[in-house]
Amino acid sequence: MPKFYYLNAENVALLPKEVAIPSYDRNQIKTSILHIGVSNFHRSHQAYYTHELIEKYKELNYGICGVDLLESDRKIYSVLKDQDGLFTLYTKENNGAHKAKVIGSIVEYFYGPENPLAVIEKMAHPDIEIISLTIAEDGYHLNEITGEFDINHPEVTEDIKNPFNPKTVFGYLTRSFKLRKLRNLPGCTILSCDNIKSNGDTMKKSLLNYVSKIEPDLLDWISNNTSFPNTMVDRITPITHSTDIHSLKEDFQIDDQWPVVSESFSQWVIEDKFIHPRPVWDKVGVQYTNNISPFENLKLQVLNASHTILGILGTLHGYKTVYETANDPDFIRFLQHFLDEEVSPTLTDSDQDTIEDYKKNIVLRFQNPHINDQLTRICQESSAKVPLFILPTLNHQLQHNKQVKGAAFIIAAWTRYNDGVDDNDQPYDIIDTKSGTLIRTAALSIQNPMKFIELKAIFNLLSEDATFVPLYLDALAQLRTNTVKNCIQNWTGK
Repeated sequence: MPKFYYLNAENVALLPKEVAIPSYDRNQIKTSILHIGVSNFHRSHQAYYTHELIEKYKELNYGICGVDLLESDRKIYSVLKDQDGLFTLYTKENNGAHKAKVIGSIVEYFYGPENPLAVIEKMAHPDIEIISLTIAEDGYHLNEITGEFDINHPEVTEDIKNPFNPKTVFGYLTRSFKLRKLRNLPGCTILSCDNIKSNGDTMKKSLLNYVSKIEPDLLDWISNNTSFPNTMVDRITPITHSTDIHSLKEDFQIDDQWPVVSESFSQWVIEDKFIHPRPVWDKVGVQYTNNISPFENLKLQVLNASHTILGILGTLHGYKTVYETANDPDFIRFLQHFLDEEVSPTLTDSDQDTIEDYKKNIVLRFQNPHINDQLTRICQESSAKVPLFILPTLNHQLQHNKQVKGAAFIIAAWTRYNDGVDDNDQPYDIIDTKSGTLIRTAALSIQNPMKFIELKAIFNLLSEDATFVPLYLDALAQLRTNTVKNCIQNWTGK
């Protein structure tokens, strides 16, 4: 008898009883959801909820067709094809309870770079009622200054030249919608699941901008035959490590080439705006709403902002994980002060008890010792995250003549972070599409401290604000001559 079983459709029934496996016949599932971007997060979140719906209520009409569009996605595509779309969701709670569940909701899979026309045909298929997305912040191709869709982005320009071999999600959507129109087929719901403010509205506006330049005759059809609900998604899902793969073999006899690790907490809130009858995801914990803003603002300005802050500060100190940073009382004291004094006043659409409970809960989630969430993941693409998660709080406070000392310190710490060396003189990688600009400008700010915040593509006119600038310069001067730990202790008055 083998010590472990390779995960695939043939072996899944052989796994030990401690492993939850699909009880439904995956061959009977109809694919009505096409998801673009089969990331760890999608697998721990949307694929999980859909699996639960099929498993508990035998809703066999909501299978997922996974689609990946990037060259870098080839590995996950190969793994899931080899495993018949099956993967293990490995949840870890603070108390040490670990659970393994095999998720079976992904029943088809396409890879764009291999066959773009097949992907377009699948997206246009009348059975597909929902096209959902996790393409990350940079996949929306927004102009950093205006926040509008960047029609001059190199990948968009490439789409215009080669419309039947698109590089962007907008190119694929446009081709598939044109086919639906020509074939007199119904439209579908586009469901963004990314950490973008008003993600559905943003996707709609960007797509219509793209289409107006590429296929203007399609605009009316899209307006009349599609919908773009805003959503809020939440589940901490770190990078999968070899130790996770090994422990699944040792503890559960599962040989999964790419399992997904996550916390047990999960939340999904969706605006109730669907073209077709919506999936009854609310039976398995999803919340439908007519007002997404309170949920969205809490998530972006509290959880995502806190993650980014701890990532920057912890990296400067020399920590490697969120767990280490979140269990350092100095960093948590700073974070709580920032949330209390500068973030909470901006959350005018939530009641105080909800805000306080949410803030306490996220710290407990960050302190989970079993979620090995690397700070490199948290800081990755920080040039897209800081404008989304930190600057809205800063700008709101400035507009209302309120406290911005904490936000100024965070921006100064981010400047210092882009030096690429921690307080122990150990280098770290800055993984960012704008890393060259960030590193170069941070270096220039050693001689001219204003240089970094003069990056208008990120900060707009913040370098001209008479309230912010002195606080920023003072914080940066301290961070250039002291450790981040000492600066935090001085800042909080310890």
